[in-house]
Formats: sequence, structure tokens, C-alpha cells
Amino acid sequence: MTGSLVDWRTAERVAARVSGAPEADARRSPPSLGTEPLAATCIEAEALIREYSQLDPAGALPRGEAVGRAEWTRAALRTLGELGGELERERSFDISLPGPLGGVARTAVRLGVGTEVGLAAGYAARRVLGQYDLALVGPERPPRLLFVAPNLVGAAAELRVGFELFLRWVALHETTHAIQFAAAPWLRAHLGDLVHRLLAEARAGISLRDLARRLAANPRGALTSFLRGDLARAIAGPRQAPLLDSIQATMTVVEGHAEHVMDAAAAEFIPEVSVLRERLERRRRSRGPLETIVARLLGLDLKLRQYELGKRFCDGVVERAGTEALNRIWDGSERLPSLDELQRPAAWLERAAPLATEPAPSS
Repeated sequence: MTGSLVDWRTAERVAARVSGAPEADARRSPPSLGTEPLAATCIEAEALIREYSQLDPAGALPRGEAVGRAEWTRAALRTLGELGGELERERSFDISLPGPLGGVARTAVRLGVGTEVGLAAGYAARRVLGQYDLALVGPERPPRLLFVAPNLVGAAAELRVGFELFLRWVALHETTHAIQFAAAPWLRAHLGDLVHRLLAEARAGISLRDLARRLAANPRGALTSFLRGDLARAIAGPRQAPLLDSIQATMTVVEGHAEHVMDAAAAEFIPEVSVLRERLERRRRSRGPLETIVARLLGLDLKLRQYELGKRFCDGVVERAGTEALNRIWDGSERLPSLDELQRPAAWLERAAPLATEPAPSS
């Protein structure tokens, strides 16, 4: 029995229920999230980021869009669908059971995977503040700069900070992502190639039957991996580990650089940005017992580790050698730090420094 691995209708239903979108999206948004005020905030953010980072994006950035949880969830499921389509393009996953049992098993798996995908999207929709949304695989589509209105309002109140101030700060993070990809056009292709190669190897080497055998052979190890948020690594196996390392290192740099710029560029309008940073990080960690278990099972804690490790790396590079040295990460994929170098900024600087002093080619 062949077909899609995910029941996308189930994913949509579960995500809508878990996200609490109808109630959250019905609340009135502040005037600063109107189309023109938000555009002005993003333009201001772009100017501050350009001044601090010295990055020069090619072309215009997407306009900021205030969206509800329902719209953000649709965008998230679209991105997941693009990845799923890439995985299934050349190979259908199958469960080899005799007679009607194969069809029953396949339906059960599709429902289960759809439920998990919907749970992940719906849970994330309750907490995400904004996102630079672009297609990493498949045909290019116009990127979007999204701000999740009910979550921004709730987070500002939780952090005890004025909404306009908080929005400007978050806009710095999300607009930094837009500038990263516009200033380093190779970045999308690099990430897309890594993801494509990972999925291609998964198509060639993984079936649902193989996965079931792997989990059955070492259930304790599988559970431990799930609780660490290493589901992808547990499924992919050792052959795909280098690709996963490269993807994780790249995303850690992307997120950490945005966190670093977010604070540095906000210094002129948030005198005590370190206090707000501490509150935000406390909010990211402040989950109840059930939320913590769900986040770990779905691998959502990986994002938090990327924020923290990536920001420490960028802070460390700038402290040692300044912003110009940090910008070498955008020169090409060969200058990205490895996972090991992310924990040792000085080692990355030692490797990357000679590249910055190479003579320019003669004309």
C-alpha cells in the first residue's frame, strides 16, 4: 500500500484545535500592528540592522504582515508539506503486511503522523512571535515576514513591557533573518541542498518497517533520543549524521546571529536590553510539566538550544574581533562554523581569519 506518509487533513484539524486560534485571533490587535505602522516598524528595524551589521541585502525585503495563529499555522503546514513532498517525490513509504492488514496499518500510521505534525504546528502556534517564511526545497516562492499578533500581545504583557517597544525589538530579530538571506543569496541554496540530500538519503534508506524495527531493537535509546529532541537523528541513523550536523550548525548560526543583532541594534532605544533579554529567555523556558514533555517529544527544545549557543558564539566573535569578523560567516558556506567551532569562537576565528586577509583578485 503506497501514498503519502502524512494525513494532512488530520494535521490541519489537530493544529487548529491545539493552537486555540479562534479565540486568540478574535481579540483586537493594537494599532501598531496595522499595515502601515508595522511596515514603518520593519523599515526602522532594517535601517538599524544595516547600520550595526554592515550587511547589504540585495533587493527589497518583504513587508511585515500581522497574522493570527490560524494563518501562521497554515504557513507552517505549507512548509512542512513542501518538505514532505520532497521526501515522497521518488519513493512511497510502505508497510508490508498481508491482505487488508497492510491498508489498516498504513491508515493508522498516516493518522498518527498527521496527528503529530498537527500537534507540533499547533503547539508552536501558541508561542511563536514571528517568522521569516521561505521555501527551502522545491520551487521558490516569495518569502513572507510574519508577526503573530495574539502571541506578541500576550508575551509583552507577560514580560511587563510596553507593546510598541517589544514589537520593535522582535522586528529586529525577524528582519535580521530577511536581511541574512537577502545579503547572502547562497544561504537558501546551501540549506536547501543539505535538506534535499538528507531527504534523498532518507528516501533511499528508510521505510516504516525499518523504523519500527529500529525502535523495537532499542526502545530505551529511542525514548532517550526523543526526550532530547533528537528525533530526526534517531530516525536518520549514523549515515545522515554529518548532514544533520551541518543543518543544525547552519540554523544555529542563523538564529544566533539574529539574537545577537536583535540586542545590539536595540541598544539605542532599549537602555536595559539585558533585562528584557533575561525575561524573554525565562519565558522561553517557562513551561508547565505537560508543555515541557510535549516540547521535548516534538524536538522543539532544539530551537532554544540554537538561540543560546548561536548567540554565545556571535557575542564571543564580536568581543574578540568585532562585527566585521563576524560577517565572514556570510561570505560562503565554507566559512560557516562547525558544531564544534560554535562552542569555541576563538577556534573559528583562527580558521576564518586568513580568509579575510586574502588579496582581492586583480582586475
